Amino acid sequence: MSDAILPPPLGVGLVLHPNLEYLAQCDALIHSEVDFFEVSPETCWQTNHATGLPQASPWLARFVDLKNKTRRPIVGHGLCLSPGTADDSDRERRRLAAWVECIRQDNAQLEYLWYTEHLGWATDGAIVPDLPLPLPPTDESVQTVCRRLGMLKSVLPLVGFENQVSYFNFGDARDQPAFWNRMTHEGNLWLLLDLHNAYTECQNAGADLDEYLDAIDLDRVIEMHLSGGSESDPGWLASGATMRLDSHDAPVPEVVWRAYERLRPRCKNLRGVVVERLDGTMSDDDVSPYRDELRRAREIFFKA
Repeated sequence: MSDAILPPPLGVGLVLHPNLEYLAQCDALIHSEVDFFEVSPETCWQTNHATGLPQASPWLARFVDLKNKTRRPIVGHGLCLSPGTADDSDRERRRLAAWVECIRQDNAQLEYLWYTEHLGWATDGAIVPDLPLPLPPTDESVQTVCRRLGMLKSVLPLVGFENQVSYFNFGDARDQPAFWNRMTHEGNLWLLLDLHNAYTECQNAGADLDEYLDAIDLDRVIEMHLSGGSESDPGWLASGATMRLDSHDAPVPEVVWRAYERLRPRCKNLRGVVVERLDGTMSDDDVSPYRDELRRAREIFFKA
């Protein structure tokens, strides 16, 4: 277990997306319904065309202002650091160093309480997939993730990763929790347990959700995500089969609520739960149901 001191339990939060319409829709929720915010730093960056490296955009100042006005803390959740990339070239080392430095500069203003990254790899030389791709459950993968995420500990002590959704896997999807446990233990890392991601993995792989979740070392869970999703278009696959998608475009399904309520008392180090909704997927009519979800999540969080 990490020697870093955990903050007190926060409660329930939402994501600050760099989208004026979304922020306007959620304005009342931001000021009265949540205990903290989550920010993905890449959404606060823009590319410096002279260097090709990221630098702060005006969104950083907007989020800092919102933090100060509401007096709500912020946690960081990265998208593209690519902790599973094993490339050790000079170019990749420079990119990673620049990434970490940008996070350091953001942290000086946003003061992240903890920081998590999407597990997987999102860059490998000339290959840049749209979503982080899965890792083989090998010693090399464990060491790569621990080494790369360990660089963030020079910025702040509490660092972890989020379990991802993969639409293909190396091996049996039911072995993933043991893979995560190895990384949290060997790298002194925390887990952001996304329950809809877990549900999606199990739905697509034909695995039992309760057994899958029970295999996780729940003492390492610092944060949870709750979200909804949808089913894929039958026309995407020649077989006509559908898959569950982690699309963040719908209410949290009851199976995810049940998993959250069952696990919450067992996650003694859980510090916050974020109810996710992707910007651009919410109409004005969705705001009131979203408020209800935030309240439901908060009631379960503090009931434990």
